[in-house]
Amino acid sequence: MKLLAVLDTSVVVSAIGWRGEARNVLRLLARRSFISVRTPYLTREWTETVTELSAESRWPNPNWAIWLEWLKTKSRLADDPPVKRIVRDPKDDPVIAGAIAAGAGYLVSYDADFLDLTKPYGVHCVAPRAFIAAVLSGL
Repeated sequence: MKLLAVLDTSVVVSAIGWRGEARNVLRLLARRSFISVRTPYLTREWTETVTELSAESRWPNPNWAIWLEWLKTKSRLADDPPVKRIVRDPKDDPVIAGAIAAGAGYLVSYDADFLDLTKPYGVHCVAPRAFIAAVLSGL
């Protein structure tokens, strides 16, 4: 069975904007190595953040909108779950709640608020490098 993972906005921005480990996560998604899950809340956050950053002169990817639409189509849409206080930053609660409700095994993020949680309610909160290792090892 393929891994289910939620990609936090920090990873989505990094993957769309720059080459590196976050981009390699999208490559694994393109190869169908895991299943990406998103919620309406997370989709809005991805869109608003990438749209805002793309207006900056230093933004490197002029094709960001195509990348974002591709990610949306490749990610399974789950309902926004009820939200309760889980992490230090209240705006992150809907993200981890969505991962828990969707039954995701992983939340891939660069955000220390998530990474410090380690494994809340069975969801591994990991950076892209650890997620890539898990996917490649078949866990």
